[in-house]
Amino acid sequence: MEKERGPLGREEEKTKESLPDRLAEHIKSGGYPYHMPGHKRNLPVSDRIDRDAGQILRQAARMDITEIDGFDNLHAPEGILQEAMEKAARLYGADFAFYSVNGSTAGILTAISAAVPWGGTLIMARNCHRSVYHGVYLRRLKPVYLYPPAAGETDLAGAVSPEQVERALCQHPEAAAVLIVSPTYDGVTADVAAIAEIAHAHGKPLLVDSAHGAHFGFHPAFPESAVRCGADYTVVSLHKTMPCLTQTALLLVNAGRADLRRVRMFESMYQTSSPSYVLMAAMDACMDLVQERGSGLWETFFEDRAAFYRQTERLRFLRVLSSGKTPDGREKEDTKAGAVQGSPLDGVCLDPCKILIHTAESGLSGKALSDILRERYQLQMEMAAGEYVTAIMTCCDTREGWERLAAALLEIDASCRQGTGERKGRLPVYPRLETVLPLSDALDGQRETVPLEAARGRVSADFIHLYPPGIPIVVPGERLEETVIGLLRQLLRQGFFVQGVNGGAIAVLAEADRPCRACPTK
Repeated sequence: MEKERGPLGREEEKTKESLPDRLAEHIKSGGYPYHMPGHKRNLPVSDRIDRDAGQILRQAARMDITEIDGFDNLHAPEGILQEAMEKAARLYGADFAFYSVNGSTAGILTAISAAVPWGGTLIMARNCHRSVYHGVYLRRLKPVYLYPPAAGETDLAGAVSPEQVERALCQHPEAAAVLIVSPTYDGVTADVAAIAEIAHAHGKPLLVDSAHGAHFGFHPAFPESAVRCGADYTVVSLHKTMPCLTQTALLLVNAGRADLRRVRMFESMYQTSSPSYVLMAAMDACMDLVQERGSGLWETFFEDRAAFYRQTERLRFLRVLSSGKTPDGREKEDTKAGAVQGSPLDGVCLDPCKILIHTAESGLSGKALSDILRERYQLQMEMAAGEYVTAIMTCCDTREGWERLAAALLEIDASCRQGTGERKGRLPVYPRLETVLPLSDALDGQRETVPLEAARGRVSADFIHLYPPGIPIVVPGERLEETVIGLLRQLLRQGFFVQGVNGGAIAVLAEADRPCRACPTK
């Protein structure tokens, strides 16, 4: 195959034909589809749907095919899909890449199931997405939680440290694997290389939920990708931070400690047997773009980002957080421009694509600021928390997008009154609750619904979390204490939609299934 320079000057192989090209050729060929899908590339649309919307749907349907001759099979790839996944593996520096059209969720479930035997022990960060907990449930695993510290002087969850992983492995030699999140939903990045070295020294594979780090390693100012840092299983969501369609993700595998037979078996189980060729074509096109343009994809991104930070230096009470540190604590020359001196995140490695607006000094909650931005300025943020708002910026953002956000923040800031110092609604970094029943047993147990105020001392029968980010505040089997009930009460008062709290009531284990305080299990 022909060679060309890829991201950061690495030499990459260039495939001769991409999946989008082959789909386009197939559409133009004039062949008639006597096969699924039922729209036959001629999608009828209701008269109730706007004509422009109908045209978009019809265009998508023209590329929407099934596994026909010449288009390979995702669950037994030998041709163009195999080549596309090999291309993705080369670009990320992995031995193998597996397409996921069921998002990072399918990749996470596959990695956990492949790495940890049924009923085994998994050392995992407590700030994992709910898909990790679903993997724990499905495989009846015994989780050992690593609680991340607060990031700097904020209510953001920080990164799990190498020392925490070392301690857990020494205390739980029976653990089959370690799973961490890097970057977190808010962009805080762990020292993956050091953690991988520790896990490997104990003979354990490292799994990294890097759903929000699909862009890592493709520009000198980004942290290196987890897979190049030594992770054995890395999951990235292309749709989160790369130019790709929703639901697209990759499971990246380094072969040394991974069981490829189990990976292939489980990824086939957790994914649909009728994968979308529209989504797979989008993934291949995304990888082609990275291969062709490399770090140049983010050239205007860093120019616009620096201008945004210069503009927002004039903020008095709102604060745009920044950090110019690498995971091992060194200062990065590439991210100095626009950094806020004396930031509450000093010393924290933060993904440059995450813009965090801190509200603690403004008298506004994160939810209030997010609502104002959406309702008054038509700016939809990614997430709001107790005292900050998260925006995701990518190589596809326009200069206008950056400027509109800066102008809105300056206008809102001008109307703010300085906070009193009272940290209303500050979100604890995942409160440590007593686990009185395994997650799997609690989810399967008999339950009843009680008012939130009557739940004190009871055992949760369901997950309780905000979405986004989908990280459990309460895990099934944990005892509900006053601290967490007070937190949930405060979130509800601030207007958050708390999943697991319905009409002011939550699900708890029924009295018949309720463990006594003297017994760790039922």
